[in-house]
Amino acid sequence: MPEEKNLNSEFPHVPVWDLMDIRVVEMGEGTATLRMPFDDKLINPYGMMHGSGVYALADSAVAVAISTLVEKGKQFFTVEMKVNYLEPVTTGIVEARAKILRLGHIVPGEVDVFNENKLVAKAIATYIIVDEKKKS
Repeated sequence: MPEEKNLNSEFPHVPVWDLMDIRVVEMGEGTATLRMPFDDKLINPYGMMHGSGVYALADSAVAVAISTLVEKGKQFFTVEMKVNYLEPVTTGIVEARAKILRLGHIVPGEVDVFNENKLVAKAIATYIIVDEKKKS
């Protein structure tokens, strides 16, 4: 497995990743795999991981996958994302595997989310790529 610390330093710091303990574990051309542990601070009233935890992990995986394809000086933002939740997450490690479907001004990506090697969610995200904003 690639050295996590080095991979995480290749993507800009995302403070919410610290709160959720999200880590980049693999990056390739237009692909990325991110992991986070199940944590009681991320549960809903029924003891399952809140959907926002799965969503944030999937969204982050698409962003990292895009970062492997765009040139420096470009920024990219989520404009839409749909998640189908297939199974609850109640323990273990959650892993999102993202793949970019097409690179352009508008970028679609797909994500499979696993919990202990069981598919628990599928997502499609749409991003927009823009030039970096000039600071005045």
